[in-house]
Amino acid sequence: MSDGLRPDVSSWVLIGAGGHARVLHDVLVRSGASVLAVNGDARGPAWDVPVLDDDALAALATSAGAAVALGVGDDARRTRLLAWATQRGLALPPLVASTATVARSATLGAGTVVLEHAHVGPSASLGRGVVVNTAAVIEHDAVIGDGSHIAPAAVLLGAAQVGPGSLVGAGARVLPGIRIGAGAAVGAGAVVVADVPDDAVVTGVPARRVEVRR
Repeated sequence: MSDGLRPDVSSWVLIGAGGHARVLHDVLVRSGASVLAVNGDARGPAWDVPVLDDDALAALATSAGAAVALGVGDDARRTRLLAWATQRGLALPPLVASTATVARSATLGAGTVVLEHAHVGPSASLGRGVVVNTAAVIEHDAVIGDGSHIAPAAVLLGAAQVGPGSLVGAGARVLPGIRIGAGAAVGAGAVVVADVPDDAVVTGVPARRVEVRR
């Protein structure tokens, strides 16, 4: 996997029309690609491209040979949309910002995005629909499960593991070899020094499990 946006993908459509979609739009434009349309609940400033419904967006992507980027920050919804796009046979290549670095031996799954100034190290493995947000660091041999979100400035050190559908919060640190379970959440600024069970929420320095009322 080379650094930057794949050069053979020049046209894209965005699933989503909120803040995360605007981030991906900026990444694409900066990389010299064109965004043909978006879909979703468009709020805030007006888009300068058409806002289409699901069927129209899928038809446009197919007819134009455009790739699809998942511009949805919510992990569960992004995972559902990944399945929807896959079932329709839409192209979902990884998207890497031009200022990010991805080691040649790293692997990125379909629909995964690596945003501005982030880094993915050698032999790291990222699943499908993963978000590596602004200035996050995924070090060598780390493994990130499908649908997970590594928030801005979070750091996963060598061989750390994050299970599917998990969140590592902004500025958090996960020490080498530590495993974050599936569906877990690590609070912003936490330092994780021990494995985190599935569906657990941990916060603090060092990170400790907290009870969350449902």
